[in-house]
Amino acid sequence: MIHFVVYWLLCILLLFISAADRTLGLNEDANMTVKGSSCIEKERQALLKLKADLIDIHDILNNWSDEEEMKKLCCFWWGVTCDFTGHVTDLDIAGFQFGGKINPSIKVLKQLQTLDLSGNDFQSNYIPNFLGSLTNLQHLDMSNANLSGPIPHELGNLSNLNYLDLSGNSLVGSIPVSFGALTSLVTLDLSTNQLGGVIPHQFENLSNLSILNLSVNLLRGSLPDFTKRTSLVILSLAHNFLNGSIPDITGYESLEELDLSSNQLGGELPNSLGQLSNLEYLNISSNSLHGVISDLHFLNLSSLTYLDMSLNSFSFKLSYRLRVPFQLKIINLKSCKLGPSFPMWIKTQKDFKDLDISSAGISDRIPVWFWDLPLGLRYLNLSSNEFEGTLPDMTLKFHQCPGLDLSNNRLEGSLPDCWSQFQNLVVLDLSNNNLSGKIPHSFRLLYLLEALYLRKNAFVGELPMSLSNCTNLRFADLGENKLSGKIPSWVGERLTRLYVLVLRSNMLSGSLPTQICWLYNLHILDLSKNRLVGNVPRCFRNLTSMSSRRSEDYLTNHTYYSYLSIFLPPEISKLNPEMVPQEFIDNALVAWKGTDRSFGRSNLELLKIIDLSNNNLSGELPIEITRLVKLVSLNISFNKLHGELPKDIGMLTSLESLDLSRNQFSGKIPSSLSELHGLAVLDLSYNNLSGKIPSGTQLQGFNSSSYEGNTLLYGPPLTPISGPTPGTTIDDEDDTDLHGDDDFWNSYYMGMGSGFAVGFWGICGLIFLNHRCRHFLFASLSLAKDWIYVTVVVLFRKFKRL
Repeated sequence: MIHFVVYWLLCILLLFISAADRTLGLNEDANMTVKGSSCIEKERQALLKLKADLIDIHDILNNWSDEEEMKKLCCFWWGVTCDFTGHVTDLDIAGFQFGGKINPSIKVLKQLQTLDLSGNDFQSNYIPNFLGSLTNLQHLDMSNANLSGPIPHELGNLSNLNYLDLSGNSLVGSIPVSFGALTSLVTLDLSTNQLGGVIPHQFENLSNLSILNLSVNLLRGSLPDFTKRTSLVILSLAHNFLNGSIPDITGYESLEELDLSSNQLGGELPNSLGQLSNLEYLNISSNSLHGVISDLHFLNLSSLTYLDMSLNSFSFKLSYRLRVPFQLKIINLKSCKLGPSFPMWIKTQKDFKDLDISSAGISDRIPVWFWDLPLGLRYLNLSSNEFEGTLPDMTLKFHQCPGLDLSNNRLEGSLPDCWSQFQNLVVLDLSNNNLSGKIPHSFRLLYLLEALYLRKNAFVGELPMSLSNCTNLRFADLGENKLSGKIPSWVGERLTRLYVLVLRSNMLSGSLPTQICWLYNLHILDLSKNRLVGNVPRCFRNLTSMSSRRSEDYLTNHTYYSYLSIFLPPEISKLNPEMVPQEFIDNALVAWKGTDRSFGRSNLELLKIIDLSNNNLSGELPIEITRLVKLVSLNISFNKLHGELPKDIGMLTSLESLDLSRNQFSGKIPSSLSELHGLAVLDLSYNNLSGKIPSGTQLQGFNSSSYEGNTLLYGPPLTPISGPTPGTTIDDEDDTDLHGDDDFWNSYYMGMGSGFAVGFWGICGLIFLNHRCRHFLFASLSLAKDWIYVTVVVLFRKFKRL
């Protein structure tokens, strides 16, 4: 009996399943039938008008056609989706770089719920205000579409909108206050525009808002009160001009990412920050925040993995008992005061990828435990502190690390020969320490190295052959050490990507190898203050980067994959943080216009400098150097160069600084030099130059010290205009002789004038002061007068008789 009942129950169940299958199948067929039929005619016409105003160079929308067959399939047109009634509900034509404009016919699509026009090129057209009539829209994406102008306030009519992305355009004006009516909004992204004004307080009404990204704009004013918006998960207001203090954020329990970096925020960090247990990403760098960071700020941040508080004035005072609740992957505390002792809480961090505690006021030895670093370390910056001691053997610690900066400390001793474990190293900066000894042989394994800073240490020996393997090297500064020997030829043969080579202030000797001219990318060549001899190579004309307008801004940037605080939209950076590219920007210390100056991102790529000063170079200055028309600074002072200056030196039209002082140059100053209108520094002093300084406001505008020490040189600004009187001409070859004659006659006339004055006043003094002399003088004059009178009368009578 029981079996019989079970049997019938199973049969009934199978019948229900079969009926359900047939019903679902019929419904699917019905849907397919409706879907396959033609969409609403007026909506189809609207789509065709939209296509007509788009520039589709790749013919992506080729199936948007008025042909009879395609009419029936308009719901299957590219990017078009319809509902079962034939109304267009989704229109997605993103990412194909369509040009043109948005046709008003789109407002016919009344049932449209999703509109994605992102990644196109609407040629700086405005966002059309008629989009505000599409009241069924739930998703609107017009990001990176080359749109401009203000945001139309009509978009505030889209009451069903839950996603709005207008980022990556050139939108101006203020954020419409009407956005406060978009109460269904979950995601709002207006980042990377030029929006100004303040953040509307009406945003407080957006009760469902989860993601708000207003970063990279021109917004001003204070932060709004979002304490009522407990739904916020991501808040990014970075790279604006927001001021005031950070308000109490007790109500942000759901917040996972907070980015307020690069603003003008001041005041102290609220203690309530430490209650955000879901916070994973915190970036408040580059503001004017200050105050003490205590245990309360970190108390419950158990989810935190990214911490960037750099470039503020925080002072960390964490108790030794504090058990930090988080494990950070990013620690960026540059310019925060962590010292004077080494921060012990870092010992609890076992998995960080990037650590920057530069300029942190630490004056201590680096603890031994610190060098037990995570194997996945990608960037370490301990620069600009007062760390002491030696570097340990760091074997197996940095096998993935592309960036290491220990510069500007007091580290001493020789470098450990452990660099075989640094094969991914892209940037190495050990400058401004007290390191000594030879450069390790294991440097030969740094195949990926692009930037090497060893300046201002006490390294000795010759330039090691091991560096010839660093063929990716683009920036090399080994200046201010005690390196000796010749500059090897492999520098030019192997390191052909170099754009900066600084070997200044060493003890290098010998002549310059001609292979140095193979460095066609070279922008800065500084070999000053060495013991180099021989001639200036004529092949300098091969330094083509100094003679062309080629734009090579990439040279100053060294990119490696990390995820140290560069700005990306938080929702992107969170997805795969380990693949975010990190840039290191070169910084060159060069002699510029008489002083040592540092140049970085903004102007380093513009500098084109040759500095061979303070050596023992001889011979003439080759005329080939005049071909380097983009050269900005040339310094060959304090050498033994002789001969005349190249007549075409005026071809160096980009020159701003020229120092040829303390050599043995002779002849006249080329007249073409007066054509260098951008010249700001000129020093020709202490040579054997002669003749008149070429006229022109440029050369006469320099101080006389620029020309002193040239005894045969004359003319302003040395002396008033000398030479022939106006209206006379003198051949150029007689200028030197004329100048010598002028000196003689000037001395003669001055002596004659002085003698006349002394004689005249001497005789007058005797006449007026001595009675006998006066009587004798006048008696003699009277006798002379009588004699002359009698003689003239007698002669007159004799002639009359004749």
